[in-house]
Amino acid sequence: MKCLVCDLGGSSIKYALIDDHAVLTHSGKAPAPLGSVDEFLDAIGELYDRFQDEIEGIAISLPGMIDVEAGTHHGSGVYTHLLEGKNVRELIQTRCPVNVAIENDGKCGALTEAWKGALADVKDGAVIILGSGIGGGIIKDGKIHRGRNFTAGEFSFMLTDRSGNMLDATWMSVGMLGITYKTCKLKNLDFSIQDASSEIAQFDAILRNEYPKFKGVPQKIKADGKQFFKWLEAGDEVVEGIYTEFLTFLAILIENIQVCYAPERIVISGGLSRVERVLPDLQNEVRALCSACGIPDQMRAELHRSVFLDEGNLLGAMYNYIQQYGG
Repeated sequence: MKCLVCDLGGSSIKYALIDDHAVLTHSGKAPAPLGSVDEFLDAIGELYDRFQDEIEGIAISLPGMIDVEAGTHHGSGVYTHLLEGKNVRELIQTRCPVNVAIENDGKCGALTEAWKGALADVKDGAVIILGSGIGGGIIKDGKIHRGRNFTAGEFSFMLTDRSGNMLDATWMSVGMLGITYKTCKLKNLDFSIQDASSEIAQFDAILRNEYPKFKGVPQKIKADGKQFFKWLEAGDEVVEGIYTEFLTFLAILIENIQVCYAPERIVISGGLSRVERVLPDLQNEVRALCSACGIPDQMRAELHRSVFLDEGNLLGAMYNYIQQYGG
């Protein structure tokens, strides 16, 4: 069995043909279809037309709260304005007359690790995906746990501080959008040239008074992950402070998951997991947190790096298809 698998993100669609042995071929990327429902369907339909003689179905990874059985999108994520309240499975099937399976992108990342990754040899685990926000999923008895309203694993919304300051929210301190915003404000960088510049500008409308104002013209330097870690390795004090806060809040998040759920393993995935120092730095931070709080070794999280880093959603979408239709 082979499917067309699409991972729809905010900037692009990643796609590939994948079989039930996780063999991937014909992979590629296309622009994200954010303009209209017709554009969304055309993007998937054009891929279907190209590969229809080679596939049995379509597997989709999509941001948002997804009713997997019904195929309905219940909001959240960059496709909300197009798809909220709509049965996405039926929409796609009107254009592409094959079986279609849809799952939340974070849960697809977790399913990838459960099928062929760092959770393949355990029953219970969790995956934290470090991206623009913090996605992820909970694996119970080898299957994804979706929870009430399909929201289990939405770690961006886990509370680690009650100061009421948006700057202390987990998604602001651990997600790349929040890290970029803080870096721009503290180093006087131009928002307009950053990735997701419109979202960063929205943060500033709420938080601009939290920082002292610079008198000079903002620098046109792109504060992406590569540049952030260059500054960190060079000993930039501003970036060191932001990175320390990132580790602190992520360690709290991890240990809260461990204490509440007690998984056998927690996997760190997403773009920031590609940086070699992140996992050992995080392990040290978790160790220090547990020591300071008197958390015994039996309750300390076992952390692993993702096998697939930030490329895992495609395989997880295929695994979701197999679980729904067999394979």
